[in-house]
Order: sequence, then structure tokens, then C-alpha cells
Amino acid sequence: MNGRPLLYNALAVLAVSAVVIVCLLYAQLSGMYDATTFAVCVLLPLVFGSVVFSARKERILLFAFLAYFWAVVDDGPVFFDSVLTWPEVTRFHPFLPRLFMNVVIHALTALFLYLTIRESMKGARVGLRESIPVIILASMAFVLAYAQNIPLAFIQNLVAASWYPFDVTEKLVSILFLSLAVREAVKLRGTPNESGSLTRDRPNERGQGLKDA
Repeated sequence: MNGRPLLYNALAVLAVSAVVIVCLLYAQLSGMYDATTFAVCVLLPLVFGSVVFSARKERILLFAFLAYFWAVVDDGPVFFDSVLTWPEVTRFHPFLPRLFMNVVIHALTALFLYLTIRESMKGARVGLRESIPVIILASMAFVLAYAQNIPLAFIQNLVAASWYPFDVTEKLVSILFLSLAVREAVKLRGTPNESGSLTRDRPNERGQGLKDA
């Protein structure tokens, strides 16, 4: 019985991942960037994933999905960073529309990563020092989600040589770091606070009073 929620969550992740992959394949095979591409490759997987994780009432998975979704559709094969100039996929000319969308997409990823960690730490009352490992791991997850943009020669050489394998690898490693950050954040729920009691064991005063009554 205790393993069922974990199993259902795993099935939900697999289902959402499968839908996203199919939509990416559609974008790759069609090579078209229009309203249909937006509906099939952006709107459909976004709504499907949000509905699935919301129905499961798994806010951590929901926020994590919303964080990585934008990183996945940012570049090829969807090229959502060029949505303002579709059907033309732009890189340098015009530059400002793509720059604007990159700022928006990166901001959405950062926002939902923050919400993922905040949800994982819900109920914890700890200081900044105790949160440092979580902050570092979550920051690494963000950087790795967009590792193809790191202006280092060896990274750019890898991107130029094999972009898709590099993109998949960076996303998987980023998810690993986020998983570690979530695990550490959940641990903080049981960290002793300044008074010496466990934060997760602090009862609700009103509920405790009703019990005592």
C-alpha cells in the first residue's frame, strides 16, 4: 500500500515524458513553426503535464515539470525562443525578439525551480546556513539546464559536434541535481529549530487544543 503513491507518480512522470517526447518528434519531423506547432508542441504537453501532476496533487513534480518544460522547448526542435519570429527561426537577426524570449524562458525556469524547492521545504524553519547545500544544488540544476549557453570553448565544441546528445545529457544531469536538492530540502523539515524542537513535529496550536479538549 505504501508503495502505490510512488508507483503512480512514476507512471505519471513516464506518461508526461512520453507525451513531451512525441511532441518533440513531431516538431523535428514536421519542421514547421506555426499555430499547429504551438498547439501540438507547446500547449498540448504543457496542459497535459499540468493536469496530470495537479490531479496527483504532487506540487513538487508539477513545479519541476513546469521548470524543465521551458528549458526543453527553448531550443531545437521546437525553437520556442524564436516564437515571436515564427515561421522563421532566428539566432542573430533579428536579435531582440529572441533575446526577449530567452529572458522570459530562463526566468520561468528559475521561478519554477524556486517554487519546487520552496514546496519541498514547506514547514521547515531553518536559517540560510542550513539551506546552503539546497541553494547550491538548485543553482547547479538551473545552470545545467541551459549548459549549452555556457561560453566555454570545450562546451561550445561539444554543442557544435553533437547538439542533441549534449542537450539530453545536460537536462538529465540537471534533473539529478534538482532531485538531490529536493531530497536535502525535505530533510530540512526535520532539522531542529532554534528552540531545539523538530520543525516537522511542531503541532498546530488550534488542532492540539481541540485534541486536548
